[in-house]
Amino acid sequence: MKIHERLAELATLGATAEGIDRALCTAPEYAARERLVRWAGSGGFSVDQDRAGNVFVRLNGREALPPVQCGSHLDTVKNGGAYDGAYGVIAGLEALEMIASTGVMPRRPIEVVAWAGEEGSRFPLGCIGSAVYAGLTPLAQARAVIGDDGMTFGDALASPTGLLRDVPVRDGFPPPVAYVELHIEQGPVMERAGIRLGIVTAIAGQCRFHVEITGQAGHAGTMPMAGRADALCAASELTLAVDRAAHDVGNAVATVGRLIVEPNQTNIVPGHVTLRIDVRSVDDARVATIEKRIRDAAATIVQGRNVRITIEPIETRPATAMNERLRKVVRDVCTSLDPKAANIASGAGHDAMCVAHVAPVAMIFVPSIAGQSHVGAERTAPGDLELGVLALMGSLLAFDHELTTDSKEK
Repeated sequence: MKIHERLAELATLGATAEGIDRALCTAPEYAARERLVRWAGSGGFSVDQDRAGNVFVRLNGREALPPVQCGSHLDTVKNGGAYDGAYGVIAGLEALEMIASTGVMPRRPIEVVAWAGEEGSRFPLGCIGSAVYAGLTPLAQARAVIGDDGMTFGDALASPTGLLRDVPVRDGFPPPVAYVELHIEQGPVMERAGIRLGIVTAIAGQCRFHVEITGQAGHAGTMPMAGRADALCAASELTLAVDRAAHDVGNAVATVGRLIVEPNQTNIVPGHVTLRIDVRSVDDARVATIEKRIRDAAATIVQGRNVRITIEPIETRPATAMNERLRKVVRDVCTSLDPKAANIASGAGHDAMCVAHVAPVAMIFVPSIAGQSHVGAERTAPGDLELGVLALMGSLLAFDHELTTDSKEK
């Protein structure tokens, strides 16, 4: 299979000493999309893009019907790994090549999608491309989102590293008839259980919040401890409250992963802190409970630390169950390849959770070595990568057959 050399080639785009930095609409991420287009062209597939920056590689079918889709993303978190996202895209391309090599054209078109900006590593809205595609975020609203570098998503799309040159732009956002996403697990569950293929049952819901803490900056040597309004001390207490809330509620995770401290000088009491909170669970009620606990804790900290705290939601994605019918098809394919294939929930978010609003969706996992992900050390065994490609190809063909034999279009 070509998947190993292609993933290795993509890993050079945005490579850093700690991993890969390939944020949306940057030169390395643009180069990754260009590389995908080149590989797709050499395979004889058509390629187009939409106005949100999503890229579609298409194997035509015998009839002009809504396509079966698979896909993932090519952007990474800062100093991320070579498999998160990119594996699902490149595996989809390999599956298309294997299907095309049989000489038997599917009834429906089959598309591989490289979704724009799943990670939210430049623009604070995760899954930005698939959210626009599914109508969850209007394109105009998405274009107005301001990135961490101060540029709007709209300006980034219009920049030299935005929409691909010489690639047609399709009109609208026509949905598929079904969608399946292949991904690394990003956790240790499958490896520990000796499972090589996982059938995803649901994707955890998540909420992200932007928090501003305003205190009073002052001289570190002359401002008495008793009279301080230290924004960083307040942020520290809130961070611990976030961690404590997730532990207390259970079956959920909560993280403070970004802080900006101002003035950020050794000899000045911090007067202002900006931070972001990420809360996730497959049970939306638990996410809501954690949010309430965080807000209650913030109210207590305001009184005790003499600071102001504002908490504003950035995005909310409800927990998403996989389509039962497609999940059964995927299970049959996966168990034929790995008898130990088993159900697994996804703690990470994926583009499938957005696509689920316009089409039935399913997901397949392969294990992550030591459960590592979002780090440069992210790895999956070569044999498991190849097995995932076979499972994806089998699922795409099974979807085409299942939906072909249906008496009605779903």
